[in-house]
Amino acid sequence: MKNKIAKSVGVLCLASLMTTTAYSQVTISGYTEAGFTTGSSNGAHVNSKNLGGETVITIAGRGKLSNGWDYSAYQNIDSDDNQNNGRAAATAGNSTPLTTRAIVLSPNSTLSLFYTFDGVYGGEIARTAVPTVTERVTDLTGQSGMTEFIDVTSGGHAVGFDLNNVGPSGRFSVAYNPNLDSNPVSSSDRTGVAKTSSGYSVGYSVTPGPITIRAGLTKIDQTQAATAQDADSKTLGVTYTQAPFAIGIQRTKNDGLKVATLAAANVKDEVDTVAASFALSKELTLGATYSKFERDTLDPEGKTTQFVVAYNLGPVVISGAYEDAKDKTGVEGNDTKTSKIKVRANF
Repeated sequence: MKNKIAKSVGVLCLASLMTTTAYSQVTISGYTEAGFTTGSSNGAHVNSKNLGGETVITIAGRGKLSNGWDYSAYQNIDSDDNQNNGRAAATAGNSTPLTTRAIVLSPNSTLSLFYTFDGVYGGEIARTAVPTVTERVTDLTGQSGMTEFIDVTSGGHAVGFDLNNVGPSGRFSVAYNPNLDSNPVSSSDRTGVAKTSSGYSVGYSVTPGPITIRAGLTKIDQTQAATAQDADSKTLGVTYTQAPFAIGIQRTKNDGLKVATLAAANVKDEVDTVAASFALSKELTLGATYSKFERDTLDPEGKTTQFVVAYNLGPVVISGAYEDAKDKTGVEGNDTKTSKIKVRANF
């Protein structure tokens, strides 16, 4: 009897798998990287020397629904998430390597409906509107002290829609997060933590000829205390690309902060970034970035200069970077110099 039950379960599972694969194409991709960093602060070593690594695996599927719509879904598994996801690490027992994910339903080539956690939707499509060779300014070393455009999708659950082909290579994206305090493992079947903030974010990207324009707007409603400041964020960037070089400029203005517990005091930030990249050959690319940070309650301005060189060997990329950050976060004398070497293998 047990054998018959086991065989029946096996047949049903196989039939289920066969039915699923008939509608979808599943792929597995990702990368493994190792990086070595060293730096100094006012002549003294900071964080000593560090050697570390990270692996990200992406499981993705796409196909057709029975009503003719297209669909796609993916899930990232990130070995470094417990270190990088501040909300997860700060919430005891809620850290998880299951990070960025999305479900997208597309009735036609113009409209897409999505759910995402930590995906690039809404205003986040404009967060980095200047050319980068490897990582964006804040991610290159983690030491720059620069703030970024505030969005509602990074580290949060959001729903929304995309309108594609709105202008040349255009994309208009709207995202809504009903609870910015939810964490990566918030269940789809249970209520979560009490809501203290919610918000929406809108982004637009368009490429008329060699110029790409990206703009983003975010508004967050903080409700946890009468003294909390609602957060507004705006960004606009333009990049001109003419092989083998690209140059861009971006301005970001933040009024308030995303994290509710830190939003009691009025904070106004302004960040200007100029960046350029140049491909010396198919394999070798150079990049340079200069950023200026200003907070209305602090003096002087923070300034960060970065240089990057990357050598592309196909599935393997070797890069070196140098960063000089002065008066970080508007604190005079808060200076760091950081160097990094990284090797990334894609699969």
